[in-house]
Amino acid sequence: MSAPAYLPLFGSDYLADTRHLSTEVHGAYLLLMIAAWRQDDCGLPCDDKKLARIVGLSPRKWMAMRDTILEFWTVKG
Repeated sequence: MSAPAYLPLFGSDYLADTRHLSTEVHGAYLLLMIAAWRQDDCGLPCDDKKLARIVGLSPRKWMAMRDTILEFWTVKG
C-alpha cells in the first residue's frame, strides 16, 4: 500500500501542543511525523541511530532532544 499523498496537519492544534519547542525540535518532530505517515503502520524504528538519520542530526544532537520529541509518541516494546 502506498502512503497517502498528503499529511493532514491542523495548524492550530499543532501549535497548541508544541509552542514550547525550539525551531530545531519543531523541524525534527515534523520530519518524524512525515516519516511515520509514510509507513503502513504509522510507526517509527525504535533505534536512535535511525531516528537521528531521519531527522538529519548527529546522534549526540538527537539524544539531546529525544526525550522532548518522544513525549509526543507512544513507545512500544
